[in-house]
Amino acid sequence: MDLEQLGRRDALLSGLLRQAGEWRRLDAAVKGLLPANLHPHFQTACVEDGRLILLAANNMAASRLKMIAPSVLPKLAGLDESVRSVAVKVVPKREGLPKTNTLHLSPAALESLNSAAADLEGRHPELSEALAELVRKHGE
Repeated sequence: MDLEQLGRRDALLSGLLRQAGEWRRLDAAVKGLLPANLHPHFQTACVEDGRLILLAANNMAASRLKMIAPSVLPKLAGLDESVRSVAVKVVPKREGLPKTNTLHLSPAALESLNSAAADLEGRHPELSEALAELVRKHGE
């Protein structure tokens, strides 16, 4: 689906796409002024009442950003004329959901794997054991 094409048909969507592009460019420009090792640990949120809001993923990144921000404020202000200060907020990244195994093997598949494990036992014992373990794990 081409969002640009849809945006041409809908003025509201077009405005949102343009604003998203501006925020991506601002975030890239801000990251260009700050140390590369901090890039994965923060993102630019918005400019609110003259404050550039940076969201840090943890306290260490927030501390570094707060320490560095005053020295790069003139350059940050050059990116957006409304920027007069920088605020850093800690917003921890949410952990992903634990992975669950959704593999379900049919009884016929388990029987075939078990047979293959038995056939390979003398020639390829490691493969045989891995197949047998797979059958044990999924045969329950």
